[in-house]
Amino acid sequence: MTPGELLALAEQACADAAKLLHELPVDVAAKGAFDQVSSADLAVEAFLRRALDVPGSAVVGEELGAEKARITWYVDPIDGTRNFVRGLPLACISVAAAVDGELVAGCVLDPFRDELFTAAVGVPFTVRSAGLVIPPGRSPRPVVLTDIPLPGSQYRGEMALLTELLDRADVRRVYVTALSLAWVAAGRADAAANLGIHPWDVAAGAVLVRAAGGTFTHIGGNALGAPGFVAGRGEIVDWLGERLEGIVS
Repeated sequence: MTPGELLALAEQACADAAKLLHELPVDVAAKGAFDQVSSADLAVEAFLRRALDVPGSAVVGEELGAEKARITWYVDPIDGTRNFVRGLPLACISVAAAVDGELVAGCVLDPFRDELFTAAVGVPFTVRSAGLVIPPGRSPRPVVLTDIPLPGSQYRGEMALLTELLDRADVRRVYVTALSLAWVAAGRADAAANLGIHPWDVAAGAVLVRAAGGTFTHIGGNALGAPGFVAGRGEIVDWLGERLEGIVS
């Protein structure tokens, strides 16, 4: 399948999964000291696995385990679960495709705003929204999306980083990494950065940011399994990258 065909399949799967969310009960259980999982996470991931089941493919997902194949799908059924279960409209469905280890397509769907962010190799970055969309304007300082410092983090120096960052940028903490990356791709923020991430958190967003002309850099490694990332445009990205590398190392 071509990147465009993989993207089309991801788009349809995300759209159908969003419809499913309207029908699902939401029961919540703890998943570690600072995390949660809902019945909706599990049901949506199971649905996406079926919808994306094409020959020669496998799924790496947050809730139901990981496999790899020539075509690998990276699936986050609900990124921002802690927001979602409280009724905060800051969550999304994220699907990305990699072929032979290279990311080629990404799709992030915000079900609350019915807003879809897509891109693939050979397919330009696109935003389709049923809501109000305001062209991004300029601000006196860069807008940075980050969840640092993380609750219960293993990393030292995160609070000091946030203090420095607040002197340089307008900071937003949204606790939904895939949507943060989609907003960076759309120009609504200048940079996004986080630690303690997993491949399904960033795969689709990395495709979107790169397709929109920004950079996506792994922190603490050279692959999707790296513990952190910084993405976006401008000097703030380089500054954040240096600080995060220092924290991780």
